[in-house]
Amino acid sequence: MMVRLAIFLAAAVVVLGSCAGTGTDRVVVASGTTLVDSGFIELVVSAYESESQALEISVVGLGSVEALAYAEAGNADVTITHEPQALAAFLASHPDATSMVPFASEFVLVGPSGFEAGADNAVDLFRRIAASRFPFVSRDDGSGTHAREQIIWAAVPYAPGTQEWYVRTGSGMASTLLIASQRSAVTLAELGAYMTVSAELSLVEIPVESRTMLDNPYDLTVVDSTDPASAAFGLWLAGPSGVEAIEAANEQLFGMQVYRVP
Repeated sequence: MMVRLAIFLAAAVVVLGSCAGTGTDRVVVASGTTLVDSGFIELVVSAYESESQALEISVVGLGSVEALAYAEAGNADVTITHEPQALAAFLASHPDATSMVPFASEFVLVGPSGFEAGADNAVDLFRRIAASRFPFVSRDDGSGTHAREQIIWAAVPYAPGTQEWYVRTGSGMASTLLIASQRSAVTLAELGAYMTVSAELSLVEIPVESRTMLDNPYDLTVVDSTDPASAAFGLWLAGPSGVEAIEAANEQLFGMQVYRVP
């Protein structure tokens, strides 16, 4: 992680050395929907724009795979994703791209009040859900959350397929949580998105003894590190002002550091 950050900062500093022009640049950020749903990325971007009169940020909320495809099509300058395998493929085909981890959160397993699995970890919980055919709701939308869910199922190992108890929403985190609540089902959720809507749900966090496989780092990728405007935003987010904005957004939204700086 530190090597990637050093490479990112070095590239950004070189670019900023030649970025002294006037006028306003616009940077399009394709961000994972969990960050958009929670309101976190909006607060961080607002903090950046309040400090800079030369750059404007437009945020597009997409699942991680969709966000990278959006960048691949030339529609985004920066991506913020949490699907490492898809990002690795993107970086392999984009030598001018740089990536770093500005913050991380965690996944949580949530279900109806009274559901007691007594699981040691996420894999054990998924195994028990499959054995009992307890209702489970999946995003099934190419998001980082769905990718992590698939990794956990593969570790069971089990493939839910078209089982009646396995519900696919094909939609974002907020909608998926609502459907899980309505069906008294279990789902895997990103912590910030869950906390944002938890008061509207009849779902509670399901405790597991081990947090293995539930860490959730986010990757910020500048598609073209030679682009001054994109590099400027990335450099800011990785620096002291960005860290301060991240911490302030957490405090305002959650009263705790959900999206924590590594």
